[in-house]
Amino acid sequence: MPPARRRLLVSVAHPDDETFGNGSTIAHYAAAGVEVHVACATRGEAGEISPNSNATTETLGQVREAELRAAAEIMGVKEVHLLGYRDSGMVPAEEVDDSAAFVNANEADLMVKLTRLIRDIRPHVVVTMPPDGGTGHVDHIRISEATTRAFKLAAHPGYIEPGGLTHSPSKLFYTEIPRTVMQAWMEAVEEVNPKMATFMREAGIDKFGVDDDEIAARIDVSKVLETRMKAIACHTSQDSPFDMLPPEMIPKVLGTDYFTRAIPAWTGGEVEDDLFVGF
Repeated sequence: MPPARRRLLVSVAHPDDETFGNGSTIAHYAAAGVEVHVACATRGEAGEISPNSNATTETLGQVREAELRAAAEIMGVKEVHLLGYRDSGMVPAEEVDDSAAFVNANEADLMVKLTRLIRDIRPHVVVTMPPDGGTGHVDHIRISEATTRAFKLAAHPGYIEPGGLTHSPSKLFYTEIPRTVMQAWMEAVEEVNPKMATFMREAGIDKFGVDDDEIAARIDVSKVLETRMKAIACHTSQDSPFDMLPPEMIPKVLGTDYFTRAIPAWTGGEVEDDLFVGF
């Protein structure tokens, strides 16, 4: 009997997070025969609209969902799962007064949705955004916290339906950027667009990422860069952060994906070259 197919769940906040943040990982594992699912908390209704897009504030959610689904198809995703919350926008959490916004989502409702999704998909590995959101966005932080909690609750036999279906994924990873890579990125942006580099520093973006010795997994995804770039091109309503880079920097920045491991907690040692080590 052939071995059971491996399954990966990638949990993000907005359309484009799956591609801008995890596109190479998704394409890499889908190409390797892994069943990949993407959970997305919102439709990105409050995002800034690129000048190159025909989207409007009224149509943006619909447009971004279509972009997400198109990118997912290119990358080989089996299914996209929308959680149905509204984008919280680019303001501090305490200033979001929309009760439907993801940052204000009812915790119990959110846990039920995510836990049931994990139990239904039964992923071996779950990937989500880092605890600081990677950029500090309130929705990024919320999906990281919620996914981490749901990862644990999914294995609890008394949660939701006592004695019912449970599932315990083996590993939970956070998508991260090592500080050395962030430094190289900033230097490249400085060379091409000094004003943008100044903006990024003033916004504190250059401070995100983790020390290199916190990286638990480093995946060579260089063979799927073309697929990822095609998926990035689907997100025309949003400005790609990679547009700031000179072409020769793209393979250096996007050729390797990096992760910290939350569960089981990373305690150092040899950095893994595969999220499915042990399967």
